[in-house]
Amino acid sequence: MTASQPILRACAYVRVSTEDQADHRTSLTSQIHKIQQFCDDNAIELVEVFEEPGVSGKGGDRPQFNKMLRRALDKSHPYDLIVVNSLSRFARDLAVQTTTFAQLQAAGVDFRSVTENFVKGANGNLMRSMVGAFNQHNSDQCAMNTIRAMNANAMEGFFNGGPVPFGYQSIVVEKRGDKEKKKLDIIEDEAEVVRKIFRLARHGDGEGPLGARGIAMWLNERGFTLRGGRFNNSNTDAILKRTHYRGYYFDGKRNEFKEPIPEENWIVVPCPAIISEAEYLEVAALRAKRAPTVTPPRVTNGKTMLPASIARCGCPDCGEGLTVRTGRGGQYHYYSCRARVNMGAHTCNLKAIRREDLDEIVIEQLIKRIFRRDRLLELLEHLLARSESLENNRRKDLAMTRSELTKVDKAISNLLTMIESGAMQAADPIFVQRMAHNQSRKSALKAEEKSLELQLSTSKARIDGKMIEGFAKRISNALREGDPKFRAAYVRLFVGKVELTNDEVRIFGTKDALEKALVANANPDMGEVPIFDRGWCQKRHHIRTSFPFNF
Repeated sequence: MTASQPILRACAYVRVSTEDQADHRTSLTSQIHKIQQFCDDNAIELVEVFEEPGVSGKGGDRPQFNKMLRRALDKSHPYDLIVVNSLSRFARDLAVQTTTFAQLQAAGVDFRSVTENFVKGANGNLMRSMVGAFNQHNSDQCAMNTIRAMNANAMEGFFNGGPVPFGYQSIVVEKRGDKEKKKLDIIEDEAEVVRKIFRLARHGDGEGPLGARGIAMWLNERGFTLRGGRFNNSNTDAILKRTHYRGYYFDGKRNEFKEPIPEENWIVVPCPAIISEAEYLEVAALRAKRAPTVTPPRVTNGKTMLPASIARCGCPDCGEGLTVRTGRGGQYHYYSCRARVNMGAHTCNLKAIRREDLDEIVIEQLIKRIFRRDRLLELLEHLLARSESLENNRRKDLAMTRSELTKVDKAISNLLTMIESGAMQAADPIFVQRMAHNQSRKSALKAEEKSLELQLSTSKARIDGKMIEGFAKRISNALREGDPKFRAAYVRLFVGKVELTNDEVRIFGTKDALEKALVANANPDMGEVPIFDRGWCQKRHHIRTSFPFNF
């Protein structure tokens, strides 16, 4: 390199998967050393190293990989190239590899492998795709072998790893060469808590059997912990369902092709029992008897007008969904913060509110603040002002979209012709890449075509003040006097979120839902009260200054 040539700036990406940990040749330290030597030999400045320990290269869900990619694609152009020890360290998924290289190429970032020499141009791209395909094949084959080995291990009664259930620890019971064989063993302190949980589920604390939430609150109030954490409804329920405690658990639920295996063919793996079979079955029977389909529970998430996905706690640092609790044997229903119910009163100070009270507030505010003629005219004025130029633009867009669809269909036909003529093989990575790209492009264009056709068809609706007034009356009547099931459906369609605090209720919605309902109402084939389709709304913007109603 001459003095006039700029020094290339590079980052390195190194990775080991869980299968590679014992292989010193592909350790992180070894990879970094080889990359540094490569950079020194080629007058490349190594400015940053991204390390990914214990992560598979199969997917794109890798924190350091994604961080590196964001940096490499940044407009500041911090790197000229990315260096890896081998292509398999970069990715073991051909789709991820192809997509990422396309992004890097567009950003002007090169790629180098220490152990593989990929030349530039079409031949280099072909070779890189072939090596990537072999890397993916090897990874898939390793995954199949791993599943086979784990199923065989379970058949011999050994623990395959993963989260160790509360009450147990994993211990080495045998060594075969460099392989350690493990089984579960009881931790007596934790096992005593498990026994207490099952006793509370059977007998309670003097007032009858407790449910999972009640047991969690009882344990938390007395200082018991779940390996340093707090008990809650979810993890207590999981303990009560776990078969390990009666002396066995199931493994081998999928075959080597990752297909589910029928339950009767699951592998039964023995482990030390913490409770008796009879006690486990008694608790299971009690819990089944108290299930919502049999007996109304103290806490239920049954059908309600405002599900937890809509009704949220508005207290600072909370934001949990609202769940419905019952009182007096199911006679009364209350919206309560889910965090407060599951974790205790110390987590949130939101007071419960009667379900019918909050439902009525939401309905009345919808009628008073939204479904008024003047308010609807304000919110939907853009429909009244729809211009001829907008429709012309949509027609031009539709024509261009259909033209692009024709080109893509022709490209797909040409690729298939090359397969039929023998000029290309179906397994050729280039064919796979191009066909996937064209099919993806076709799907996007078809969706765009459908959207434009829908917009053009709805633009023919005659929207005026009189029609908006009639629409407002029909929806208001449906909300006040309609069937409760339909009332709930209308509320969920028009309301995106309801936030509850001890001082106020905040209701949020979207103009898109109103527009679709109004346009549907203009079509006499839709019936007197319109049918609403959420899928029509391409974008749903919360407009806090106009549509949300705060009171």
